[in-house]
Amino acid sequence: MACTTCIGHRPVALRRFPAGDVRASLKAARAATEERARTDQPVHVHYDLRTDAFVVLRTGPAKEVTS
Repeated sequence: MACTTCIGHRPVALRRFPAGDVRASLKAARAATEERARTDQPVHVHYDLRTDAFVVLRTGPAKEVTS
């Protein structure tokens, strides 16, 4: 299932936390909260199955639609 926050935007990976670390999810959530406080951009966390890591993403501006 696609992330509704990322659809139509350009997500930018800011930090990665290997899922082998039992606190990775907590560290990623904390990093996302700090980034939200530092900028006015939307930031959230994804789990990336390919790299087995939690990734902090900033959602950039919407993609332009060309017809």
